[in-house]
Amino acid sequence: MLKQVLLVATFSLWTLPSVHSAWAQFEEDPSETSTVLQGDASPEQDKADAEVEDLYDKFDADENTKREKEKQVKKKEKEVPKKDPSTLSELSTLAPFSDIAVIQRRFLPKTKRWEFAGSLMGTINNPFFTNLGAALRGGYYFEEKYGVEAVYFFLSSNERAVTDNLRTKRNVKTESLVTPEGYIGADFKWTPMYGKMTFMNKRIVPFDFYFSAGIGLTKTDQGGNEPTVHLATGQAFALSKKMAVRWDLSWNLYQAKTKVVKSGTERETTTNQDDLYLSLGVSFFFPEATYR
Repeated sequence: MLKQVLLVATFSLWTLPSVHSAWAQFEEDPSETSTVLQGDASPEQDKADAEVEDLYDKFDADENTKREKEKQVKKKEKEVPKKDPSTLSELSTLAPFSDIAVIQRRFLPKTKRWEFAGSLMGTINNPFFTNLGAALRGGYYFEEKYGVEAVYFFLSSNERAVTDNLRTKRNVKTESLVTPEGYIGADFKWTPMYGKMTFMNKRIVPFDFYFSAGIGLTKTDQGGNEPTVHLATGQAFALSKKMAVRWDLSWNLYQAKTKVVKSGTERETTTNQDDLYLSLGVSFFFPEATYR
């Protein structure tokens, strides 16, 4: 557009003297003006016209060259397949408004797949004992959001320093304190949220956030197997379509029976217990996912 304006301006500057001369002659003698306008053009006018034509020809040639280059670039882009960016830093290499990188909806599909997980775990709310152990989980997903899961905890129990002080220095009986030794149960699992995050600004990591609820039995150091309500939440961070790192926060609620000796008499009482567990582990999914 700018070139066209310059061409028009150039043409006007070259032709303006001739028009001005013709107009002046018309004012002096109109009869002679028609002869001048109808006669042969002056050499200066021919030169100006030729230069204007050269400018138009040069402009057309430049436009044709530009169009040819654009066609060649588009042809090369079609011939060479584009590689999808695999890291966040590669997004900067995309041309704006022409290349668009789309992060897929789900990287770790779960519908009609099995999941098996192993974790290390421990209690985080027991003031008298340190419980460390392992957790095994196995589940099946009917849909992306819904599934069922079997859970098994195995725990060891060690007295904390405060418990030892109560028994040895204050002569307080600690046998009535209840601590879990294991749990087995089944949950219904709901995964309503999923998303993606960046790790060190170099890798895009998809994740799922779940909630689960179920029932089971807690084995205590008192020898009982107590009916338990199990609630849990956690996240799974996908490393591939068949592997993920996960953390879980579980809460077990139950009533435990314990024996208390008072005045030489042993009697059985019931106490309300709640155990809070934190675990970290790895999940594996199969069969191999053929969809996204």
